[in-house]
Amino acid sequence: SFIVDTIAQVVSNGIQPKDCAVMYRTNAQSRLLEEAFLRANMPYRLVGAQRFYGRREVKDVIAYLRLIHNPSDQVSLARIISIPPRGIGKKTLGILHDVARAASIPPAVALLDLARGSNSPYWASFTARAAAPLSNFGSILADWRAASQILTISELFDKVVGDIGYMEYLDDGTEEGTDRQDNVRELRRLAEEFDERTLTEFLENVALISDQDTLAEGKNAPTLLTLHAAKGLEFGVVFIVGLDDGILPHNRSFDDPEEMAEERRLFYVGLTRAKDHLYLVRSVQRGGRGYAEATYPSRFLDDIPEDLLLGRARAGGRPMRGSMRSQARWSTSSSAKRSDEKPASVISTKYRMGERVSHAQFGEGIVLNTKLEDNDETVTIVFESVGIKRLAASLAKLEIIK
Repeated sequence: SFIVDTIAQVVSNGIQPKDCAVMYRTNAQSRLLEEAFLRANMPYRLVGAQRFYGRREVKDVIAYLRLIHNPSDQVSLARIISIPPRGIGKKTLGILHDVARAASIPPAVALLDLARGSNSPYWASFTARAAAPLSNFGSILADWRAASQILTISELFDKVVGDIGYMEYLDDGTEEGTDRQDNVRELRRLAEEFDERTLTEFLENVALISDQDTLAEGKNAPTLLTLHAAKGLEFGVVFIVGLDDGILPHNRSFDDPEEMAEERRLFYVGLTRAKDHLYLVRSVQRGGRGYAEATYPSRFLDDIPEDLLLGRARAGGRPMRGSMRSQARWSTSSSAKRSDEKPASVISTKYRMGERVSHAQFGEGIVLNTKLEDNDETVTIVFESVGIKRLAASLAKLEIIK
């Protein structure tokens, strides 16, 4: 919202929308930006990537959820019945559709009945080899439909993605595979926002946004792109977002000096794309897993001389002063959702380096570092399941393992 509002302001002062660009480390970061532009009814151009809701992996997971919600959705069934591959060939699919048509039922309803095995009246239409994967998929679909009545949206999301091994399916060892996994995680963050609502509302929201993001881009519009795609381009006004450790630099680079050097070079590329105005944007806290997680500023920000920075962070952070031909502003977003729970007053650290702890969502991990910040204890932990996380002790509710 800060970025969209600022672009609207500079455009009102005579700058052309096409002279504005928003840059980020990973393609998954575009979702919230795209939605902010859509809410403001402001056209934008997305360079080097498909729009978020048009990405293959996003459409796959949404199709699974749509089929769970409505087994009559034949488009969704056709999309995902062999993603990931489960031994259902074209000939078997053709027979399934013939059987369903003869019985005047949707194919997915026939699948659900085939979960009963040889007790299903449709079983005899298939060879045993063809019927087995159909029956297995029918069983798992029936399980998901039952689970959807009691699980939150994010819990159902996790169950579906886990049951089909979708993240492993996307992991092909390439940077593109990693980006696709990041897009699934970003979609999960949206699902989590609907945990107090219904699957119907979640799917309606996705459908509404998907319809909006097919609008014509327009030539005179701000550009959204990754730092990788920004090489060789220049813009009058540049925003670099996500300047938190773990995002830029990416957490995959923490243990590799060469990768860290590449992350630094990417940041430099972004800085030098700005001809007149540069905004450096980070978040004080990020949502996920049902609570707000404290973040650290990108270590690269410490390398920028303070006399080249103008203004003051909106919510914490070091002061900015000085002036330069290319004005810069380091803004920390305070508009993100915060936890209603107030951190308890902390006067000393509770956790110690090397201590083993347990977290309700992340499981067991080892404390790497701990320090007092803003009247709370920030604990850096390496978890066996998700890697390194920095958590606010008052919100994380960690248990020390003796």
